[in-house]
Amino acid sequence: MISVIFSTNNEIRNNYLKKSFDAIQNQDRKYEIIVVDNWSTDNTLELCKKYTKKIYNLYNSNRAQRFNLGFKKSIWDIVLFHHPVCILPTDSFWNLEKSLSWKNIRWWYTHSFDNDSFLLKFTSWYSGQVRWQRGILYVDHCIFAKRKIVEKTNIFWEVDIFEDSIFSKNMLKYSKPIIIKDKLITSARRFTKRWIIKQSLVNMLMKTMYYLNMDHKIMNKLYEKKDGFNVKY
Repeated sequence: MISVIFSTNNEIRNNYLKKSFDAIQNQDRKYEIIVVDNWSTDNTLELCKKYTKKIYNLYNSNRAQRFNLGFKKSIWDIVLFHHPVCILPTDSFWNLEKSLSWKNIRWWYTHSFDNDSFLLKFTSWYSGQVRWQRGILYVDHCIFAKRKIVEKTNIFWEVDIFEDSIFSKNMLKYSKPIIIKDKLITSARRFTKRWIIKQSLVNMLMKTMYYLNMDHKIMNKLYEKKDGFNVKY
């Protein structure tokens, strides 16, 4: 059994949440879906109710806080932290379950954007061939791991940005991550809205600020601007 945890925040605008749920329904293993929402004001919760009864609200929260609550509400031995703008490949839960039956304790999916831009293809390649070698996993790869190991890491640090990077570093104490070949699709919404090159430069700036240990709220306000994909300011 697999616990799939969603962190949501006004997801209807992204036009991906239904696709994400439908892809889970096409899986070949039993699962539960847990949704933790940031008090969405659109029809996000109405859509979620069609797929699960495990829905929780966490007002004025960031993604890390919502994932942490979802983890506490989940019950199964394999936990998947699902980005709401990702579509899992069909019948991939079998490979997921098989992967975690080995000694490895955390995995992620191969990444691809819903855009054929060369720069975005390179970004996906880099994250799948280079970044993971340093042990860094981003949530848009849909991280999954064994429950007992997630518990040892104290789950996610409750910061507004780069919570997945910190989570990855903590997990390195136990093992390096492994990528499975099943390829998921991720929305390129930030890139298409702000221009691909511009968003790529912003991403590089964010990483520099992160390594300089700058305040996470300052970083995320610059990153999110007025979009509020993850946090409402």
